[in-house]
Amino acid sequence: MKEIKFALYAIKKNIQSSAELRTSFVMNIIGMSINNIVFIVIWGFFIKSVGIINGWTVADIVGLQGFVALCFGIVFSAGAGIRKLADYVASGAFDRFMLSPKNLLVRIATSSFGASAVGDIVFGVVCLVIYAVLIQASIYQILLIISLVIISVIVFLSAALVVYSASFYFTDADAVTKSLFELFLTPSLFHGGAFQGVMRFIFTFVIPSLLVGTLPVEIVRDASLEKLLPVCVLTVLWFIFSIKIFNRAVKKYESSNFMTFGN
Repeated sequence: MKEIKFALYAIKKNIQSSAELRTSFVMNIIGMSINNIVFIVIWGFFIKSVGIINGWTVADIVGLQGFVALCFGIVFSAGAGIRKLADYVASGAFDRFMLSPKNLLVRIATSSFGASAVGDIVFGVVCLVIYAVLIQASIYQILLIISLVIISVIVFLSAALVVYSASFYFTDADAVTKSLFELFLTPSLFHGGAFQGVMRFIFTFVIPSLLVGTLPVEIVRDASLEKLLPVCVLTVLWFIFSIKIFNRAVKKYESSNFMTFGN
């Protein structure tokens, strides 16, 4: 509970700091929201041109973008420090986190706040509301959406943690982690009906891209408990795996012996 209270306190202070420049803060949110709308427009025209693929409609695309954007926004707004892990390690700034009495992962994650990612949160919530309206969601489906948002966020956080833990293993960690993250994120934004057979297996079990948006949409659409249970199991496994990978990666860290100061 102490770690949770500290995390909430740090996030609150980060938001207050970012909101001091109100115009910039608001423009970041609006800009990111507009950027995300492009994905829906593109896929909407795609479906209109080629027709429905494996049961995926425009409504499903809206839901997909909603899940992915909301996960991205929550993780990289409140926990933006994870994305800076490569910089922290390369510059030696990671030393100050090692010396902190707080939980190492919590301290790193809450060391920074991503203002633009708030735009993803707003966009994601709006998309999921529209998605629920388009499919005329029942109470059961609405509860599924809420539950799957939590599950998707955990998967997204786990994948991000695994990716950015590579910062401890590579000299040019920034380039490597960006490439690895794109490998995870890009398939999650694609039309879910396009992934079948081997590709669906890879992006579910090897790289958890489809766990973030595609499978949640299919579970809500079909109101399927049969699909929900395996997703829950995979989520728990990925979370445990990510924590172990992070803890093992930290042991590889060697101080760069730079004189750095920070909060």
